[in-house]
Amino acid sequence: MSTKFSGMSTGRPSVTNAAKAKLLDSLKDDTSKEVSRRVNFEVPESKHTKLKINAARNGQSIKEFLTDYIDSLPNE
Repeated sequence: MSTKFSGMSTGRPSVTNAAKAKLLDSLKDDTSKEVSRRVNFEVPESKHTKLKINAARNGQSIKEFLTDYIDSLPNE
């Protein structure tokens, strides 16, 4: 018994490569297009501990905690 490739492939036939690319582009985070800037500063160990505890209470990393805080500031 011989088998021949029928030309069919796996995947959803209703999703073309162009449609898939368009969908993936629409799901990208707009902030990724923004230029990132690094913020680096020193704080006493006691303040770092306080910051880390407050972030952990919210189930966040320090970066997430500070980013959320910045987002809460009024726009100027």
